[in-house]
Amino acid sequence: MLEKTQGGRSKRRCVLNVVVLGLITLLFVGKYRERVSSRPGESFRCQGFEPLLGKPSGEVCKILQSSQLQNETLSKLSNAVRIPTEMYDYFPDPGEEPEYEGWKPFAKLHEQLSSDFPLVWSKLAVEKVNEYALLLTWEGTEKDLKPVVFAAHMDVVPVEKKTWGLWEHEPFSGHWDGEFLWGRGSFDDKNMLIGVLQAVEYILREEPDFKPERGIVIALGSDEESTGRYGAKYISSVLLDRYGENGIYSIVDEGVNGVKNVEGVWIAAPGTGEKGFINVQFDVRTPGGHSSVPPDHTSIGISAEIIHDIESEAFPPKFTPENPVTQYYQCAAQYSETMDEGLRLDFLSAMEDEGSNRRVLEHLIKTGGKKTECLFKTTRAFDIINGGIKANALPESVSFLLNSRVSVESSVDETVSVFSNAALKVAKKYGLGYSMNEDVLVDATDRGSVKLVVERSLEPAPVSPNNEVWREFAGSIKGFYEKVVFPAKFQNSTTSLVVAPSIMTANTDTCHYWKLTKNIYRYQPGFAMEDTLSTIHSVNEHVDAETVMQVVGFYYNYIHLVNGQDF
Repeated sequence: MLEKTQGGRSKRRCVLNVVVLGLITLLFVGKYRERVSSRPGESFRCQGFEPLLGKPSGEVCKILQSSQLQNETLSKLSNAVRIPTEMYDYFPDPGEEPEYEGWKPFAKLHEQLSSDFPLVWSKLAVEKVNEYALLLTWEGTEKDLKPVVFAAHMDVVPVEKKTWGLWEHEPFSGHWDGEFLWGRGSFDDKNMLIGVLQAVEYILREEPDFKPERGIVIALGSDEESTGRYGAKYISSVLLDRYGENGIYSIVDEGVNGVKNVEGVWIAAPGTGEKGFINVQFDVRTPGGHSSVPPDHTSIGISAEIIHDIESEAFPPKFTPENPVTQYYQCAAQYSETMDEGLRLDFLSAMEDEGSNRRVLEHLIKTGGKKTECLFKTTRAFDIINGGIKANALPESVSFLLNSRVSVESSVDETVSVFSNAALKVAKKYGLGYSMNEDVLVDATDRGSVKLVVERSLEPAPVSPNNEVWREFAGSIKGFYEKVVFPAKFQNSTTSLVVAPSIMTANTDTCHYWKLTKNIYRYQPGFAMEDTLSTIHSVNEHVDAETVMQVVGFYYNYIHLVNGQDF
């Protein structure tokens, strides 16, 4: 009996163990399935586009293969680069001071362009806007079709005199060495300026019977490097009066993305968004006196602490669906055959899985450095500082300027509040008054005051929608490279191109055009080369002939495409 009872207990214990083991197994399998089902591969899918051409590929190829056209285009670009249309931050309004010395090179450039593009200047309506910006219009035959706008800017950032000796060729020489054309503005942005004008000149010369159904507008800003307040802002007003809100089909302006090979994938990334912009001026005032009896902290020291505290708290990078550039990297991951499989899956599930999101950001920052990191976060940079007048006199005032580029997920107010809180904390620490713009938060004391003023600001640009116009534009890039550029460059017709949206980290004239259309694309044709891109706004700016001619060819194709031709 005892033996039977022990056997029964043994059996019951065995059954219980099996049940427990089964439950554990089911729980484990459930968790495993849950984890596997949340793994990437199904969550993100890159948008595909049909490759589109506005003319037969042979017709577009002629532009890239003609040595005569290349020499002609490079000569015109050289002419433009030789004219030093430098733009400083504080130029007078040309409408009020048209004779200001700094504006004279722009008048000279107008003359040069009219000479280099005689058909454009004779066949299109050419208008001066606020004296030195230009608006060229080729009227369409179908008045109910919204016109397309091609934007570029004539101004360039100044060249510091002390850096002239560092240039391989003088900065305004427009020197062509057989491979590169050198000079300030050769890439930013006179190659786009000359490219669109040359495309239109070519059409007028080679296709005299062509009449655009959809109007073509070329908007040439005069001060893009100083926010476009005298050029693009006035152009926008003219276009709004002429065509109304959302009266433009699409706007194509400068970009820096080009075509790049990422993880074995050829990818083009037109900017469908743009970061915001803030200039913040700080003023720190404290009592003066002889430097032999100084306070523990002068206004310079207090300023240094504000700068230190703001620089010490960097904005965190974010990999979010609101930022178009995330699609760029997710598309590269989806099509890559060389990327580590675990990392590839992390990219594709980054929006659903926190761990994947974190690993993706770590990878991007590690491999791409600051240039990549800045795509995903708000930045801040202290660019100007002034203070003190004599070695033995305490500085009574110090001013310094902070420039911030605001991420697409944030806003001007949110960003400014971070800077303001840091400055307010330091002001309170040293018993100083504090004000922000016109609001006094702490009354000034006998120890002094800190003041923050937002001089200029711009919210992040609205992201261009995923609509028919975007699909056509993306298709024009894909068609141009897959059917024209790649077959010649790689001697095959099988190389494919992925097109994915991105953003501009800097700002363009398009910030004044938001009311004209939702379809704004910032795109630089050509192959992105780091040694070229790193010279923008720097010493030895240059551009290669391949990029210059791809600009011409791309505009030629897109002009025909938006006018109803599809091959």
